Amino acid sequence: MTDTEIRGKLTSITAGKSSGWLEKAKTRRENRAWLKRSQAIALRVLRTLRKNGITQKELSARLDVSPQQISKIVKGKENLTLETISKIEKALGISLMDVPLYEKSQVVKASEYFSKTFYTKKAIQRTLDYNLDPKKDFVCDNANSAA
Repeated sequence: MTDTEIRGKLTSITAGKSSGWLEKAKTRRENRAWLKRSQAIALRVLRTLRKNGITQKELSARLDVSPQQISKIVKGKENLTLETISKIEKALGISLMDVPLYEKSQVVKASEYFSKTFYTKKAIQRTLDYNLDPKKDFVCDNANSAA
């Protein structure tokens, strides 16, 4: 078979078919943040299943979903709802996501705050709003908002 014949055959086989790789790559790039979290959850679920000797089929029964749904979850490409994550956590007795209920307050040294703050209109207004004295320390609910 000649080079030309091989190219002709390949062209006829692939004619009109798009692989879709470019679209898939764009989708992965656009959804990178949640895909990364989903993959981390998938790994945690798989490790827990293996550690506890639980099959994917058993997990699907516990969650009252199809085995195919569990398969999608453990592949790390499923955009999970908070409800689904909560059900998985309950079924496996693990924590997959931790969201702090509150942020710790901390004492901020006024001298550090005022030395780091650029006196923009916003900073000056914040100082006036909170009646901050540059010579006294104060409690800040969110240290990042003060700095």
